[in-house]
Amino acid sequence: MAPHAPLAEANEIASFDSIEAAGGWRYFLRFAAAMPTDVAKGLTRETVTKTPRAVLGIIFAEAKSGAIVEARNRFDTWQKALLARARLDPNLWAEIVLVDVHLSVYQDRTFDEDCIQQLERAQSNLAADDQIAHALACNHKCNIALQLGDFDAAQKNAEQAIRLYREANADFGALHLHTHLAQIRMMRGDLLGAASVLHSMAESLEAVPGQSDWLIAVARILQAEVSYETNAIEQAKQMFKAAFNLVEDKDGWFDILISAYRVHTRLAYAQFGLPGALEALSHAEQIARDRDMPRLFRLLQIERLRALTLSDETRAAVRLLSEIGLSTDSAMLEESEDLAFRQGTTLVAVARLLVRTRRAADALEFIGPAEDLAIRRGQLLSLAKLRVIAASAHWKLGARTEATSSLLSAIRLLGDQPFSRFIIDEGPEMRYIVQAALDGDHVSVPPTRAQRRRLSEVMHHWAMSGRRDIAADRNDVELLHRRYLQLLALGNSNKEISRIMGVSTDTVKYHLKQIFRMLDVDNRTRAVHRARDLGLIE
Repeated sequence: MAPHAPLAEANEIASFDSIEAAGGWRYFLRFAAAMPTDVAKGLTRETVTKTPRAVLGIIFAEAKSGAIVEARNRFDTWQKALLARARLDPNLWAEIVLVDVHLSVYQDRTFDEDCIQQLERAQSNLAADDQIAHALACNHKCNIALQLGDFDAAQKNAEQAIRLYREANADFGALHLHTHLAQIRMMRGDLLGAASVLHSMAESLEAVPGQSDWLIAVARILQAEVSYETNAIEQAKQMFKAAFNLVEDKDGWFDILISAYRVHTRLAYAQFGLPGALEALSHAEQIARDRDMPRLFRLLQIERLRALTLSDETRAAVRLLSEIGLSTDSAMLEESEDLAFRQGTTLVAVARLLVRTRRAADALEFIGPAEDLAIRRGQLLSLAKLRVIAASAHWKLGARTEATSSLLSAIRLLGDQPFSRFIIDEGPEMRYIVQAALDGDHVSVPPTRAQRRRLSEVMHHWAMSGRRDIAADRNDVELLHRRYLQLLALGNSNKEISRIMGVSTDTVKYHLKQIFRMLDVDNRTRAVHRARDLGLIE
C-alpha cells in the first residue's frame, strides 16, 4: 500500500484491511473518527505482518482518545514484529518512529537530543509525496519546541504542518494544530489573534466528517483561557463548564490539559480565593499522578505556588519552591536545563514570590535575565507580566518613577490587545501604582489616551470587586468553606488541614473562625453537625 493512497470515507472503517487501505494512522488525521475498539480486539502477529499501518493506526487512535497506557502497552507488545516488517519497507520504519513519538507526546515525556535526531532521520526516510507523514513530523517538532519554550520554532513548525495537512486534505490534522497556534499567539501577546484562530477552528470543525465534539471542547477550553485574560470571567466560566469534562475524559494531550487545569484553578481563585484554587489543584494533581504525567504535575505545582503567593501564604510558597527544586538564583537561569524554567509562568511565579517575601532587590536582579529569556523565546505575555511585577518591586523600594515606567512599559508591550488580568491578578497593592500613573504622579512620560483607558478599566474592576465582596451572599461563603467543612468532618486536625490545603495553620484558624461565625457555633463538632443539617456537606 502506498502511503499516499486515497483515503476511505469516515464510515468505511470496519476492519484492519480497511484501515490499512485508508492509510493506517493517516486516516485519523483526516477524519474525526473514534478508535474502532472492536477491530482492535482481533490484533495478532499475522495482522501486524499483513496490515502494519492499520496496527499503528489503532495505537495512534487509542492515544488520541486518552487511552495512553493501553496504547503504549500495545505498541511495546508489537514493536519487534513491526520493526521486523519494516526491514522490507524503509518508509514503515519512519512511520513507527512517528507513532512512537506521538505516544511520547501524550505520555508527557521529556524529549532529549537523541529523540530529536531520530525524528529528523525518520523524516528524511519518508517518501517525498507522503505529506501527512511529513506534517506529523512537523507537528511533533512543534510539540517539542513548546516543551522547550521556543515559541518561534513552535510557530514555524505548526504553520508548516498545517500547510502540509491541508495539501493532503487532512483537515482534522490541520485543525489540531490550530490549538497550538492559538496558544502561541496568546503567549506572544496576540490575544485577538488567538481568539480569531479558535473561533475559526470551532466553526470549521462543524463541517469535518466524524465525531469532532471533543476537539470542539478543546477549542472551548482555550477560548475560556482567552476570556480569562480579558477579565471576561463569566464568559470564561461558561465555556469552561461546557467543555472541561469532555476534555478531561477524552484527551491525554498535555498542552490542553495544563490549559484546562490552569483555567480551572484561576477561575476558582478569582471566585473563591485560595481554598477554591487548592481544591481545583488537588483534583488536577491526582489526575497527573494517575496518568503518570510528571511534567503536568510539575507545572501544576507552579500553579499552586502562584495561588499561595497571591494569597500571601509566603511560608508555604517558599517551602513548596524548595520541595519542587526550583531556585531563585538568577545566575542559574541561563544554564538551567530544568524545563520548568523554559515556561514563562514559572519565571513570573518565582519573581512574584521574591517580591512578596520582601526581597524586592533580589526580584529585580532575577527579572533582568528572565526578561531576556522571555524576549529570546518570544514569550511576550510573560515579559509583560514580569514588568508588572518589576513595577511592584520598584514601588516597594521607593523608586516610584521606575515603578510607573515599568507598568506603562508592560501595557505598551501588549498594544491594543485587551489583556487585563496580568495587572489585576497582582492584587490590591498594584492600585497605588495604577492610580499614580493615572494621576500623573511619579511619571516621566505621561500615559497615552489608550493607556489611560486601560488603567481606568482596571481601577473600575477593583472598585466593582470591592462592592461585590461586601455584598457577597451566603451561597458564595458556603462554597468557599465547603472544603474546610469536609476536612473537619473527616476528623482532621488544624495541622493536617494545613498540609492538605497547602496553607499555614494560621490561615486554617482564620477560615475556621469564619465558618464558626457563619454557622453560629463555637466548636468543630457543632460546626460539622450544623453543616450537615444545612446540607452543606454529606
